[in-house]
Amino acid sequence: MSTEEVIIRFDNVTFKYSDKKVTLEEANFNVRKNSKITITGQNGAGKSTIFKLIISESKPTKGQIHIKLGSKIGIARQMIPHEDLDLTLLEFFQKTLPEKQYGIERDIKDVMSAVNLNLPTDKRVKELSGGQKARLLLAQALIQDPDILLLDEPTNNLDVTGIEHLTAFLQAYTKTVIVISHDATFLSAFTDGILNLDIYTHKVDQFVGDYYDALYQMEQQRERERLNNARIEKSIQQRFEKVNKLGGKS
Repeated sequence: MSTEEVIIRFDNVTFKYSDKKVTLEEANFNVRKNSKITITGQNGAGKSTIFKLIISESKPTKGQIHIKLGSKIGIARQMIPHEDLDLTLLEFFQKTLPEKQYGIERDIKDVMSAVNLNLPTDKRVKELSGGQKARLLLAQALIQDPDILLLDEPTNNLDVTGIEHLTAFLQAYTKTVIVISHDATFLSAFTDGILNLDIYTHKVDQFVGDYYDALYQMEQQRERERLNNARIEKSIQQRFEKVNKLGGKS
């Protein structure tokens, strides 16, 4: 693929909350246009920080983040702000798109249909169930017509039917998607690459392929690292023993 197809690029990105709390250290990875990428890693490894850096909610301590010029980013957050709970659905979407004066009702109908949410627009957000709120958050991201869609644990609060509908939606979605999730069955249906964050090294490793293929590559890499570490330890031990012999110690 040509470099023009890269929509997001992290170049030696380091992010620190403080000198003692390093989240990312010299992270390098590319996200191709129209790809579907999963971010994995231990709790606290910095998965949500990646999203904050992409939407410029946080700034890198060092390095550069390149987003293809003109790319619109939509993020489906995990929670609806408390101050939005008393809004009607119409007011909720109007708040998301304050510049859109005309035609928003049609757009609302389209995105609510896309996420299988059949509700009147005068219904208040606080009256929705947990699953309905999860789908509303996705619809809020979609109504912005993003080139890059960011989903943070999107299957939380969804029942089996909701997850199936979301899976089918993502399989048909033609733009770039980056997902944070631990749901292997869900991810295996559409993922074509993984960014794996390590809480200990603060590095990001990139793997290409479907979800299970990428997991296999990750296991292979861990095994190579384990064998290499074992060889290093053995070499150190042998040198230590040799020094002891030369020093006349048994």
